[in-house]
Amino acid sequence: MAAESGWDDRGCLDSLGSCRVRARRRSADSFMDSPSSWRISARFVYYVHLNSRKPIISHCRGSCHTLLQNMPSALSNWPLHSIIPLRRIWQSCDIMQKYRLLSHGLTDCAECGGTLEMNAADETIGVYGAVDHIRDELIWLDAGLRALLDLGGNDPFVDPLAAFRGLVVSREELLEEESAEMAESKARAWQDYAAFRRESEEQTSERARDIPGLPLYALASSLRLTVWEYRCVVLCLAVEVDRNYEKWYGYLNDDATAKTATVDLALRLLGDSEDDRKLGRVLLGRDGKLRRWLLQPPGDESSAQALKSPLRLDERVVTFLLDTEKLDGRLGECVESLDPEQYPELAWEGAGEVEDVLRQVIDSWPADSLPVVMLWGARGGGKRSLMHRLAARRRQRLLVVSLASLPSEPERLRTVMDHLIREALMTDSIIAFEEENGGWKERLSQGQLRDSLQEYADQAVRPLVAWIARDRSAVGELPLPEGSAFWSTELPPPVARVRAELWQKQAAELGEAASSPGAPDYGTLAVELADRFHFTPGQIATAWRQALVLAAGRGDVLPSRADLAAAARGQFRHRLAQHAVAIEPRRSWEDLIIPDESLDLIREACKRYMLREQVLGGWGLGGRLTYGTGVHLLFAGPPGTGKTMAAEVVAGELGLELYRVDLSRIVSKYIGETEQRLRELFEEARQSGAILFFDEGDALFGKRTEVKDAHDRYANMEAAYLLQLIEAYDGVTILATNLMQNLDEALLRRMSVIVKFPFPSAEDRARIFASLLPVGVPRDEDLDLPFLAQRVEVSGGHIKNIVLAAAFLAASGHQPIGMTHMVRSARAELQKLGKIPMRGAFAPYSE
Repeated sequence: MAAESGWDDRGCLDSLGSCRVRARRRSADSFMDSPSSWRISARFVYYVHLNSRKPIISHCRGSCHTLLQNMPSALSNWPLHSIIPLRRIWQSCDIMQKYRLLSHGLTDCAECGGTLEMNAADETIGVYGAVDHIRDELIWLDAGLRALLDLGGNDPFVDPLAAFRGLVVSREELLEEESAEMAESKARAWQDYAAFRRESEEQTSERARDIPGLPLYALASSLRLTVWEYRCVVLCLAVEVDRNYEKWYGYLNDDATAKTATVDLALRLLGDSEDDRKLGRVLLGRDGKLRRWLLQPPGDESSAQALKSPLRLDERVVTFLLDTEKLDGRLGECVESLDPEQYPELAWEGAGEVEDVLRQVIDSWPADSLPVVMLWGARGGGKRSLMHRLAARRRQRLLVVSLASLPSEPERLRTVMDHLIREALMTDSIIAFEEENGGWKERLSQGQLRDSLQEYADQAVRPLVAWIARDRSAVGELPLPEGSAFWSTELPPPVARVRAELWQKQAAELGEAASSPGAPDYGTLAVELADRFHFTPGQIATAWRQALVLAAGRGDVLPSRADLAAAARGQFRHRLAQHAVAIEPRRSWEDLIIPDESLDLIREACKRYMLREQVLGGWGLGGRLTYGTGVHLLFAGPPGTGKTMAAEVVAGELGLELYRVDLSRIVSKYIGETEQRLRELFEEARQSGAILFFDEGDALFGKRTEVKDAHDRYANMEAAYLLQLIEAYDGVTILATNLMQNLDEALLRRMSVIVKFPFPSAEDRARIFASLLPVGVPRDEDLDLPFLAQRVEVSGGHIKNIVLAAAFLAASGHQPIGMTHMVRSARAELQKLGKIPMRGAFAPYSE
């Protein structure tokens, strides 16, 4: 035998088959004449099954030129196209590389015995990944399993009952006694294995420590696993990589059906002393990290069966370690995982300023606290993108949790939160709770959320929790663990200049078509849309896409002004219909027939809303005003004078939705419920930007009276609360009243503009009659509208009734509308009002 065992006389390494035969008949001492640091039985070598990390093309330099592939990675460091004697390769390898060579059975060319030439071709070199790392770790496990087999004394090659292990107990096994010499031999053999395991782990660590993203190391680091816990994970993972380990585990468990690792097997294999085994029992306890986060829940076995308890990794832990799944499938309905490699761009510079502040605040917090940041702002403002960007800068994954999708049932919520926290711990992730429409406080157990976040804070290496909301109303009710470091900030919407730039950026994607002859002036439209719609970047992008769809429906590729306006209005999402009735704005300035003074006041109010950003933001006046920044209009006048029509005109001019508050859905006889409904009403309006129209406003905003009983006291409280909501609302509200003298003086002080709608003059009544008769309406030649305006002294609402009734009379007689129909309908309308026209009032057109 050569000086280095395992080599034949030519200095070539024996093939795997030869090694297998010698393993049965040679002792460990005679097989390897080598340093004690890697001296071990050749029978251990046979069970090393490890694929090459970096495949190498090799071919024979002899007469046959045989081409071989997938040579061990121990040869990958040699120069390209270099001729290397195999003995020299063997002598230069470290212990793990030698075991690689042994496991692959590398030989000289089998055809001619010539020298092999190694060519590390770039196209054949693979990437050292998760599976490669796991197989490296399995080297010591393979040796340990073989050591247990040797120490147990039942070799499957020589024991006739080995095939029935776990099913048959022989008499010899019961009566066998261990001699002192055998015990000493076993102790030495185990010491040799322990030394090999340590060196194997050290060399694997040295090889893999500079390779980022290896799941095994990431898991150990994020959960701060001990060495024993780490080895236990490898032990349990082996059967997920290679099913051959099931046979080994069943044999060593003395139970053919126990094909997974058990507590007993882990205690025997992973520890080198009795203290190690005691520690292992503690680490495998119900409160340990292994049971809490990594292993499947144990059964209800008794203490006598505890050693036989199976150790199985949770399904998600397996997919994470094998790098085959990016998120626990059980979280797919309520959690979204955002990769740090997908670095998002911010829509405008204001978001970048908020990001810089967030980073500074987070870096300044103490290490022993749980940082919690609340980011609030309008929908589509880029809150999620900002948190994603912040996580990417920290090289962390972002787990976005939809609060609306979390189950409310306590047991299911606990299970989901356990999976979420484990996912965050394993992947070193930031948890971001996303609040869409509120209501989570009533639906979810805050105690469970707080306990889960406490576990995350205690276990995570770099914990960080974000709360993404539309406003900061829930800031005092967040389920924060004790000792949390909390900070909140608003991601403000972009100013008008930035909004115009964002609209223009969308139009620029149309290319040359946007500037073609006949195309809309998107530059002017961008400014107009920016002034009318205070949108976030996300809303602008969505509205533009919808406008393209509307244009395509017309057979065009260029969205028109009407398309853009309709798409913009479609961005409003709310639940205002629960408390108010939508009014579609159909009227224009031409339809509104009121005195010029009143008309000018309404126009000024619209401009005030459009320019408030410039005045309050650009000029800085908003910094000195904590409330009262909205636009509140009071329309006062007799019934039918155009107050509702004026509200429609304002909504159309500003491009906002108009909702008339339904008092029957607001006012309640139960104490406190009216206030709650009012709060919900204004909250929905704030999120949507809709105009709130309080018709018959004196019913809600009447003068507060002297308190004579409990009803008066609570009525006054409701009125005062409503005044506070009006003053705090930064949108547009319109109040219409027929009895201005009955309104509370405090309300009049809070109004931005008060517009009076007087009874229309005869000239105005004639214009109203004319405006209600479109061009296509058939008219009789005798139709005299100025005459009617002189004789019928009613408001515009009654004039509308007269014209409509006359049209139906004419249609029923198959005639054009004439004075006969008009006079008849006018008489009926006056009678409804208690005004009986005198005989001859409509002569010569009287019936």
